[in-house]
Amino acid sequence: MSEQHHDSAPGSSGRTMAWGALANWVAFAATLTVAFFLAPYLLRRLGEARYGVWCMVEALLAYFTLLDLGLAACLVRYVARYHALSAQQELSRYAAAAFWLYCGAAGIVLLVSLPLGLVLAPLLENRLDQADRLLPFLLLMFGQFAFTLPLSVFPTLLDGLQRFGQKSAVRLGALVLRVSGIVLVMETAPGLTGLAVVLSLSQLVEHGVMWWVVRRDLPGLSLSWRWVDRTTLREVRGYSRDAFLAMVAGRLSGQSGPIVAGLFLSAAAVAHYTLAYRLIDMGKNLLRAATTTLTPAISQREAVNDREGLRRLFLDATRAVLYLVLPVHGGLVFFGHAFLNRWLGSSSVADASYPVVLILSLTLTLGVAQSVAARVLYGVGQLRGFARWALLEGAAVLTIGLLVASFWHLMGLAVAVAIPNVLFCLWTIMAACRHTHTNWGEYWQRSCKRPLVCVTLPLIIWWTIGPIPAEWQALMIAITTGLVPYALLVLLCEGSLWSFRSGKHARHGVLRNLTAVFRGRS
Repeated sequence: MSEQHHDSAPGSSGRTMAWGALANWVAFAATLTVAFFLAPYLLRRLGEARYGVWCMVEALLAYFTLLDLGLAACLVRYVARYHALSAQQELSRYAAAAFWLYCGAAGIVLLVSLPLGLVLAPLLENRLDQADRLLPFLLLMFGQFAFTLPLSVFPTLLDGLQRFGQKSAVRLGALVLRVSGIVLVMETAPGLTGLAVVLSLSQLVEHGVMWWVVRRDLPGLSLSWRWVDRTTLREVRGYSRDAFLAMVAGRLSGQSGPIVAGLFLSAAAVAHYTLAYRLIDMGKNLLRAATTTLTPAISQREAVNDREGLRRLFLDATRAVLYLVLPVHGGLVFFGHAFLNRWLGSSSVADASYPVVLILSLTLTLGVAQSVAARVLYGVGQLRGFARWALLEGAAVLTIGLLVASFWHLMGLAVAVAIPNVLFCLWTIMAACRHTHTNWGEYWQRSCKRPLVCVTLPLIIWWTIGPIPAEWQALMIAITTGLVPYALLVLLCEGSLWSFRSGKHARHGVLRNLTAVFRGRS
């Protein structure tokens, strides 16, 4: 198809993608900022043991999210595709299929909630250093997940439509409500049940408002059962099966640590591992939040057969995220211990968590670069190999973790996560290069070379500064001392790249004009 058709596709312009990525990133950055400050706050108010139980239940609920069945990834791709082609009926078919499949999954959650809660409650209560009734807490957490599962079709629809600004505004409003409720509960009657009540109410409000936004923006959308047919279900199953396997792998690699630590170590060890893992995960997710906006854009380019635009988007987006993640990675290595000490307000917790941070940080830069590559595979629907390699990674993480946790403790768990993840990230990047017809030399030149050269400047500065005290002011001064010259160097490098490209385009324009003149004379 022509380039003109591509440019006219809804939400396909570079400016729209940039604003969408910014809106998504702002909302996610706000969520991470809140999580950053809530972690030590909840640790103090709940105590290490109850906070460890909270982390274990969150890890269990992360496994429950497998009941998404890969439908969200499938829906984003097909909504973006059919919205670009103005096929309203096809859009309704996929949305209705996802909604009713979610309803079935929610029914499964409700059926298993009570027996699972009756089994888990006494096991977790034995790990607490004080009497606490956990069954109401568990039932509330399972119940809110079941009721919000069908409603999750609406934020997914907003992703597919690239309505990232509207979705982010709703998320920020719900975040304010959630934080206010958590602080109120923790200051009056700190406990896990009150925490579950606040989380449940805020989730229902957030998804309910997103339902209203979708109904306003897509008045013709119908989720009626009559739209669900075998053909649509077959297509959904074909795509979502691989996305589901990738989700299983993600839960195995990401959530096995707290559960294995809880089985073989102690509730306090769960808290130490989880805090380290979350710090690395925050760094990854802060940048991944912007890359998620690439999936519908890639699907649109694939729908109109804009292969060169897809390839350029992959390379440029990778270079952009590397510019952002590399100084974060370096900062964690140089200032991670002082940061943990000041953040958590406990030198003993920082001593236990920092070695885990160092090992897990090996996955940070590659993990963020891999997220761009994964968006390519999701956007073009090439998930079979990705899902199977991801599942292999998750199985390796769980197996190695079970083998080494009893004698290598937290360090062993960190190694069990880091090594398989690094290998999987490299495979994913290679797969995206293959699907975009990009060789390793071009990937290095256009995506990796400049960020890696630029980041050497702040690393040298931070190495010269040496150890610093665990104070916010000292941390901010040291970090800024490296980041300011780094930002200037990045602007200089990207400015020269832009100037070269602009000059190249100008030279091509001059040649075209001269050719036209000579042709006119002849």
